[in-house]
Amino acid sequence: MSGSSNSVSASGPRMLVLVEKISLIIASVAILAICAIIFSGVLTRAIFNWSLPDAEIMVRELMIAAMILPLAYVTANRAHIAVDVFVNLMPNWVKPWVDFLGSVIGFLVLLPIAYGGWKAFNTAWWDGNYFYGEFDLPEWPGKLAFCFGYIVFVVRLAWLVFIDFKSLFRSEDSEIKQ
Repeated sequence: MSGSSNSVSASGPRMLVLVEKISLIIASVAILAICAIIFSGVLTRAIFNWSLPDAEIMVRELMIAAMILPLAYVTANRAHIAVDVFVNLMPNWVKPWVDFLGSVIGFLVLLPIAYGGWKAFNTAWWDGNYFYGEFDLPEWPGKLAFCFGYIVFVVRLAWLVFIDFKSLFRSEDSEIKQ
């Protein structure tokens, strides 16, 4: 929210940071794949007058990876779009409380979303669901990207709750000493 602990929050357990960076790379590759699919679809339509089979399904599923996988990385850097107008007008001792409150609320709100993503992936995996089209593409890869992205997002928010909670007492201790 206020970004007062930006340098602290961008770090974390090495494994979490590594997973976030790998997720960001996969999301970037998904964006490039979306561009390639759309470009080849336009090209084949213009030159050969036929469309790429299941292009809409592939783009839709890759869009999930492109949008969901980088969420934890963005959260680690506290780079979400935020309205800091009111927070910046508050006294400095309030800002860590706003960060903590935002982390707790985000964590609690995302838990059921991550659980729903897990249930959807589990169902698609075990039932063998697929999209009806020429390629009969399976549904589970997009559901896995959603589930994995939100689980990493929830883990990052849990880490931020811990870090923000610690920073509350650090900032209170430093103000008491002054």
